[in-house]
Amino acid sequence: MDNKISVGGDVGGNFVIGDGNTVGEVTRAQAPAPARDVAGFTPRLGFVVDIVGFGRRDGAAKDDLQQRLDALLDQVVADLGVEKNDVRGSDAGDSRVLFLPVGVDPTRMLPIMLSAVHERLGRDNRRYRDRMRLRMAVGTGLVGTGPLGFTGELVIDLHRLVDSVVLREAVAGNPYTDLALLVGNAVHDDVIRPGYLDPGDFTRVEVTAKEFSAPAWLRLF
Repeated sequence: MDNKISVGGDVGGNFVIGDGNTVGEVTRAQAPAPARDVAGFTPRLGFVVDIVGFGRRDGAAKDDLQQRLDALLDQVVADLGVEKNDVRGSDAGDSRVLFLPVGVDPTRMLPIMLSAVHERLGRDNRRYRDRMRLRMAVGTGLVGTGPLGFTGELVIDLHRLVDSVVLREAVAGNPYTDLALLVGNAVHDDVIRPGYLDPGDFTRVEVTAKEFSAPAWLRLF
């Protein structure tokens, strides 16, 4: 059955990525060789995270969750071992977009990234009474920048994935899940199918939106 969503708007508002500490079970990656952006679009691995139920909180709770999410992502970037000045990020209230530096190896970065997000989120939730749950979408592709933020098909597709009915239903149907993930087909072909992550942990789904229809791969943590 097709799931349909409507996606619109632009992402803007850059933020600064800070340093973090090592996660217990997460092995911090070594920084890749420096890579500079070239004019136009650059190939990147990136992800979008969105806080579940953000709109139901009051103003103070929303502020707290935004600060917690920013701190969590600071720590994840540090765990990845990449140069923070080469990470590109933007925010849109309850969601954050991050693109890793040009030239990172997805087969090394994605396993560390998912482990770090999962571990950091678990640690955060053990500290606070207001449980934070996240929807997350990961993909690779060409990314550019414009007056209103990121440009290119990848950032649009990532928002379609993270806002999809498939992912929202997965969250609603699994109330004990703190992290629900959709991975784009290209990442599946490059990272999951060859075995850099266990293919058995992922379930193939179909995501359909306006002018968009593609397979994706679902994992619940």
